[in-house]
Formats: sequence, structure tokens, C-alpha cells
Amino acid sequence: MNPEQLINIIAMIAVFGLVFSVWGICLFLWLGRYLVRLQSVQKRLGIVKKETEESQTLRLWRETKQEARNVISPGKLTLGERLESLKSAAGWHAPVQTVVLGVFGTAILAFVVTYMLGGGILLGLGTSFAIVVAFWCYTRSCITKREALFERQLVDALGICARALRAGLPLLGSFQLISEEIDEPLGDIFFRICHEQLLGLDMKDSIRSVAKTVYNPELTLFATAVAIQLQSGGNLADLMDSLASVIRARMRLNRRIRVLTAQTQFSKRVLIALPIILFFLLAVVNPQYMEMFYQTTTGKYMLVAMVSMVLSGAWVMNRLAVLRF
Repeated sequence: MNPEQLINIIAMIAVFGLVFSVWGICLFLWLGRYLVRLQSVQKRLGIVKKETEESQTLRLWRETKQEARNVISPGKLTLGERLESLKSAAGWHAPVQTVVLGVFGTAILAFVVTYMLGGGILLGLGTSFAIVVAFWCYTRSCITKREALFERQLVDALGICARALRAGLPLLGSFQLISEEIDEPLGDIFFRICHEQLLGLDMKDSIRSVAKTVYNPELTLFATAVAIQLQSGGNLADLMDSLASVIRARMRLNRRIRVLTAQTQFSKRVLIALPIILFFLLAVVNPQYMEMFYQTTTGKYMLVAMVSMVLSGAWVMNRLAVLRF
């Protein structure tokens, strides 16, 4: 090895070491900034404070949720059971088969109409897929609203149950009172529990079956706590008050999370709406300019790519708005 090659090797090693050092420094700086921002977010969420009553209730909810996974586990559900659970969560009044056939029938009809009007197979498939996606987004919106209503009703129901138990009513009587005082969807669940109890089913089995059918974290927590309390004994009224405080603390934390992610959600809606609005505006203002997307194969592929990119962007923005704590 001549001196010139040795000098080149040493220079390459020195450059590599310099680049690696700069990369390591940047990595440590990024990691430090990430930890600082993480602590800041945790402080704003109120989950790194001293052990207060609110943090105790949140800790109780997390520990009880882990226990609920062992006591009441939904297991591996079949397709029919998943659809029934989705129907219950979304509040569909029609049978599951009717809803599914209606959606797919509408999608097939849209495909046929688009193809007959000269849109082609790709545009017809895109229209059918857009109908299915729109229905799924509407369903998710209904589920979100129904879950928020369910949480508020469950807090009120736990308060009613605690007061009824302290007044001397049995647990079944307090559940009957909840089914009479609380509207749908929670009132129907407690009415079902009371009805099964009158038919001779054990209280614990009835509550567990309802928690498996209507899979909701708060309802699962309630069913687990009541099942354990009925087996081991204790003050049910105090248990209802503790569960109500846990759910209230979770609702306050969820409101803080929605405030922190509001900008991301608004940006997602704007970025998704912009290409769609511009596409239809250009189609109205200058139809000849947009004919390329309908009459050429390249334009149809571009339409499919546009829809795919918009959907993937919406998925990424949704993932960015998720805070794990």
C-alpha cells in the first residue's frame, strides 16, 4: 500500500467519523427536544402532576381496564357478530343485512350509471368506492356522537344508581329505575339486563353478555367492577360513585385532547376539501380543460391516483391526531 492510498483511507475514515458525529449530535438534539415537548404535552394533559384525586381516578381506570381485559374479553368475533356490534354502536334501526345490501346496491347502481354515461370502468369503480367511503365516514361520525352521548348518560345513570342504592332499593330495582329515567341508548341496555334477570339469568352473566355485545370501554369497566363486587361483596353505592368520578376524569382528559388536536383536524378538513372543490370548480368553469381526465387512459389513472393520495393523506392526518397516554 503506497502512501497516497493510505492517506485516502485515513481521509475517508475521518470524513465518515465527522459525518457520524454530526449525525449523532443532531440525533441527541432531536431526542432532547422530543422529550421536552413530550413532558410539555403531558403537563398540559395533567398526567404528570402529583397524585391528586383526578390522577388517582385515571390510574384506577387504567388498572381496572387492564383487569377488564382478563375478566370480560370479547374474544374473536365472527363477521356477523362484528356487524351486530357495529349496528349497536352506530344506532342503526334497520337490520344489518338491509343496511349492507343497501350500501352495496347503491354502489353497484352508481357504477352502472357512471359506466353507461361514458365514464369508463375506472371512474365507475371510483364512484362506487367513494359511496362506500362516504357511508363509512357517516357511520364513524354516528358512532362518535353516540359514544359521547353514552358517556354522559352513563355518568348520570351511575349517580341515579348510587342514590337508589342508598335509598334502600336493590341493584335490580336501581337498574329498572335507570331504564325508566334514561333514554336510548343506555336505557335500552339496562332494560335488557332487567329483562334477562326476570327470565332467570344470573345478574353477573347478564351484565357480562351485555358488555360483550355492546363493546364500550366504560360499559366494560362498569360490568367488570359490578361483577367483582357481586362476587366479593362491598358497598355498591360507593362503587358507583367511584366509577362516575373515573368517567368524569376521562371525559375532562378527552376534552383537553380534542383541544390540542383541533388544529390538526381543521388542517385535515381543509387539505382534503381543497383538491375536491378545485376539481369541481374547474369542471364547471372550463369543461374542455377537464375532458382529459375522462377521455384518456392517463387521465383516468391520474384520477385514481388523486383519490388514493387524498385518502392516504386523510389517514396520515388522523394518525397524527392520536395521542397515546
